Amino acid sequence: MLFWTIYRYELKKIFSHRIKLLILLAIAAFLFIVSAQRYFSDSSEKQSWKTEQSLDGRIMDENFFTDMRESADQEESGLWYFATLYARKVFRYNESQSIFHSSEEEEEWTEDTFYETRKRVIDEFADAFYLTRKEREYWDEMEESNPKPFIYRSTTDVQNLRDTYQFTMTITCLLIAVFLSGSFAGESEDKTDALIYSSKYGHKYAVATKLMAGCTFSLVIGIMMLLMTHIPVAIFSGLHGLDAPWYMVMPFSVMSVKAWKMLLLHTVVYMLGCILTGLLVMMLSLLLDKSMAAAGTVFALILCDLFGSVPTHMRVLSQIRYLTPISVLLNSNVPDMRLTKLFGTYLISFQTGSLLYLLCGLLLVIVTVGIFRRRYCWKNDSGS
Repeated sequence: MLFWTIYRYELKKIFSHRIKLLILLAIAAFLFIVSAQRYFSDSSEKQSWKTEQSLDGRIMDENFFTDMRESADQEESGLWYFATLYARKVFRYNESQSIFHSSEEEEEWTEDTFYETRKRVIDEFADAFYLTRKEREYWDEMEESNPKPFIYRSTTDVQNLRDTYQFTMTITCLLIAVFLSGSFAGESEDKTDALIYSSKYGHKYAVATKLMAGCTFSLVIGIMMLLMTHIPVAIFSGLHGLDAPWYMVMPFSVMSVKAWKMLLLHTVVYMLGCILTGLLVMMLSLLLDKSMAAAGTVFALILCDLFGSVPTHMRVLSQIRYLTPISVLLNSNVPDMRLTKLFGTYLISFQTGSLLYLLCGLLLVIVTVGIFRRRYCWKNDSGS
C-alpha cells in the first residue's frame, strides 16, 4: 500500500509543472495540426485519394502500364497520379541517393522494365548494405515467392501513418527528457535528497517507484503523441490499404507481410523507444545529479542520431548504429536489408531493435539501482 502511495506521489510530481504541461499540450496540438493539414488542402487532391482507391485490384501488367503512360501528363488530381508516383519511385529512383542507375523514359515504362528495374535497384541496395551470401539468398527467395505481376493497392493512408513515426519519436524523446530530467536530480538540486532517502522507507521504495512512474509517464506521453498523429488520418482519410502487402507501401521492399503488421512493428519499436528513453533520462539524472545536464545529454544524443552516420562498409558498427528507435523508424524508401540471425531465425531491424531495447532497458534499471545504492544506501547502512 505504501509503495503505491509513493508511486502516485512520484507521478504527481512529474505532472506538477504547469508550464511544462502547457508546452506538452501545445506540442500535442501542433502534431495534430501537422498531421491533419494535408487533409485541408485542395479538395481536388483529396478527391483523387478516394478516386485512386478504385484502382485497387488492377493487375500491374502491360495494360496497366499502357494506361499509365497515356496518362503521364495528367494533372495531380488525376486518377493515375498516385499509381504513377508508386511506379516512378522505381523508374526514376532519386539519384541524390548513394545508388545510381539510369532513369527510364516515360515511353519505356513497360511491365518488363518495371520489374527488371525494381530487381536491379534491390540488388544495388544489397551491395550498398554489404549483405552476406546467406542474407542475399534469404531476400532472393522472398522476392521469388512474391506473385507477379503485382496487384495494385492504394496505400496512401498507410504511407501517411508510416511517415509520422520518426518525427513523433523525436518529439516524444525530447519531451521525455524535459519532464524526467529532474526525477532524481531535482531532489538533489533542492537539497532534499538526503532527508528523503534517509527516512524509514525513503531508500527502500525510491528507485522502484521513480522508475515505475517514469516508465508510466513515458508510455502515456508516447501514446498521446502517437494518437495526435494517427487520429487525423483515421478521421479525415480512413485506414484504407492496411491489408496490402508491404511491398506496395515501399516499392523496394520484398516483404509480403500485411501493412497492418508492419505498422504494429513500428508501434512496438516506438513504445519501447519511449520507455528506453525514459530509463536513460532517469539514469543520467541520478548519475550527473543535474537535471539540465541530463536533458542536455539526451538532446545531444538525439542530434547525433539524426545527423550522424556510419559508412555501411563498416558492417557491424553501422548495423548497430542504425538500430536506435529514431533510425529504425526512419522515413525512407530504402529498406534496411541487414539481418540478425538468432537461434537459426533471421530478424529484421524492427525485431532486432525491439529485443535490444528490452535488454538495454533492463541494463539501465540495474545500473540505476546500483548507482543509487552506492550513493545513498551505504550511508544508511554506515549510520545504522
